[in-house]
Amino acid sequence: MKIKSKKLEELIKFGIVGGSGVLVNMGLLFILTRFLSVRLEIASAIAIEVSIVSNFLLNNLWTFKKRDTHVPFWTRLLRYHLVTGLAGVVNYLVLLLLVKTFGWYDMLSNLIGILIGTFINYSLNSLWTWKVRSE
Repeated sequence: MKIKSKKLEELIKFGIVGGSGVLVNMGLLFILTRFLSVRLEIASAIAIEVSIVSNFLLNNLWTFKKRDTHVPFWTRLLRYHLVTGLAGVVNYLVLLLLVKTFGWYDMLSNLIGILIGTFINYSLNSLWTWKVRSE
């Protein structure tokens, strides 16, 4: 029962950090496209990258802080970036597909892309980036 409770705690923390990442991503996308007139394709890439870095730092310092990984910080950052980059590509492609092909509102399309990428993000990061060291 202890293991499940620890996993649940991590999942909740991961969700909270993810929520902050959604705010970073959506807020930056809004600012870049509405106030700075940056093209959607560029603004989205910037917003995704900034949210990836902020989420890594928060997850590293809080969500997975108690995990005994013995993996150096830079290795975790690289792993996280690879995994979350995959989720970011999914986010980016869903956004462009929904906006450019179906004419959907960009902010809603971005949110849908983020939600789809979230499943990839948690699963792979939990199993690889912050994998518990085997004794």
